Amino acid sequence: MRLASSTCTFPSRRNGAGETPLPEAIKMLSECGFKIIDLNFCNATKKDSPFQKDGWERYVDTLGECGVKYGVEFSQSHAPYDSNIYRLDNKRTEEENDWYKEIVLRTVIASGRLGVKWVTTHAQTAVLESELDFDENMRVNHDFYSPIIECAKKHGTGIAIENMAEFNIAKTKMRFTATVEEQIALIDSFNDSSVGATWDFGHAQLVYNDQAPALRKLGHRLRATHVQENDGNGDDHFIPFIRGKTRWEELMPILKEIGYEGDFTYEIHGFFSSLPDSLRMQAGRFAYDVGMYLMSLYEKA
Repeated sequence: MRLASSTCTFPSRRNGAGETPLPEAIKMLSECGFKIIDLNFCNATKKDSPFQKDGWERYVDTLGECGVKYGVEFSQSHAPYDSNIYRLDNKRTEEENDWYKEIVLRTVIASGRLGVKWVTTHAQTAVLESELDFDENMRVNHDFYSPIIECAKKHGTGIAIENMAEFNIAKTKMRFTATVEEQIALIDSFNDSSVGATWDFGHAQLVYNDQAPALRKLGHRLRATHVQENDGNGDDHFIPFIRGKTRWEELMPILKEIGYEGDFTYEIHGFFSSLPDSLRMQAGRFAYDVGMYLMSLYEKA
């Protein structure tokens, strides 16, 4: 297992953009010590994204050139997500939904071209008259993801479905795959080795007082991780040990116990979002040191 970090680590406040361009983020992470990178493509649905334009493949090649320049490997990615397509309150037209799916496919193709092994995705949630219906959620996820899985296989990568959480029950009612049982049921229903799981430790902390049994239950399905911390009240995306009660000393050996072969990948942009730009690189190096401490717990198990 190797320490990695997502390109979303350093949110940008310049011009209100909210995102550091991927080539710059790759450079910054490399200079902080990270040589294994998770490419976060979540903003690909924005109108100014290169994925929205003709010639997007050249942009993907540019990212590959950045990887070579800074000596990093792209091991994971994160596809854009919109969990509301099948909700009753979805306001998008059919054409808009089709274009969204096209952008997701482009990021999957990009991931394959860049050598990414696993593309993290969020399950769709179908709300029928304010009720969460298991069978309907399974149906809509197969409808949405079957062509995406085939695309991933064609381009040499896999799809890892992430565990979600009840971020705002009053607003969202429920999110499918918030429980490990739903996550397992969806993954197993595809009966395809190119479909696995991403475990987000922060999401799990919002669902479970003790996430160790759920992680053990997920077991061999685990293909990717999102490593973050929160205090149990919100999806904070903080560095481990900064806040929260996640039992890292217990969880790190479990990753070895279940035979996890992927990377230990930070998604800690919440910690950096309020830091002055002048402190970001120093904080990034500190985050790297914390990650290496966690890796030592894994190695000692």
